[in-house]
Amino acid sequence: MHSNLSLRIISALVLAPIVLGSIWFGKDFYMDYSIPLYTILLAVFGSGLAWEWTTMFDKKVSVNTVWMVMFACLCAFMTEANPMFALWLALLGTTIVFYKSGSRLLYSLGVLYICVPLISLGYIYYVNDSVSREIVLWLFFVVWATDIGGYVVGKTVGGPKIAPKISAKKTWAGLIGGALFAMGVAYVFALYLRANNYLSPTSGVSFEQLKCVLVLSAGVLAVVSQVGDFFESYIKRTLNLKDSSNIIPGHGGLFDRVDGLLFASVLTALIVYLFNDGSAIF
Repeated sequence: MHSNLSLRIISALVLAPIVLGSIWFGKDFYMDYSIPLYTILLAVFGSGLAWEWTTMFDKKVSVNTVWMVMFACLCAFMTEANPMFALWLALLGTTIVFYKSGSRLLYSLGVLYICVPLISLGYIYYVNDSVSREIVLWLFFVVWATDIGGYVVGKTVGGPKIAPKISAKKTWAGLIGGALFAMGVAYVFALYLRANNYLSPTSGVSFEQLKCVLVLSAGVLAVVSQVGDFFESYIKRTLNLKDSSNIIPGHGGLFDRVDGLLFASVLTALIVYLFNDGSAIF
């Protein structure tokens, strides 16, 4: 138990700076062919998820792995220029994998399960040059706070389980704790934005409005994030798996770490879109 916790901490300390650095400097550093670092992160992230999804079902790499990796990368690369076209690519990839896999519906829907969050994360990041980086960071912090709060409060308080047949450890106390942690982090983030003058005098948005948007959105995203956690648990329970893979020491697989983020990113993209590409928020 102690050894596993140590592995989890070490893995988090290694991976978190890479992810946060790629988000913060993602528009400043370009790889070959002028591809932003953040886009490379999304492509690597999507490729790993595609590999993991196909091996969860088939226990081995197959031709469908190649198809799913290809469409994950295409969606990641296309989102900066045209998110809607990237969505059409995701639908095309789903159709191709459906026929290539012998009409396996759940299996082929993995393309959408992976690509739509990738497109959402890209859309949020590139839609507004002034604050999009901060919105992505806020999203990550909210999801991480949800996981930490859910674990701490769930372990401490215990109580009734939400859906023991799907996830034996998730409690209602953990759900509430995760939401409260997320809302607390969102409030601190609102203070950070105000302290660093992200509120333009001409925007007509007050700090109270900003705080309400971020905190209330964080509470909703915390619940959605935990729904994503349950969905991935359901998939693993269906496939009789404990972890999606063992690629991350102490944590399991990529899906085990980002299941909540996949759902929360889509809702965040919708929120940003409804607020007029983010400009009405800040």
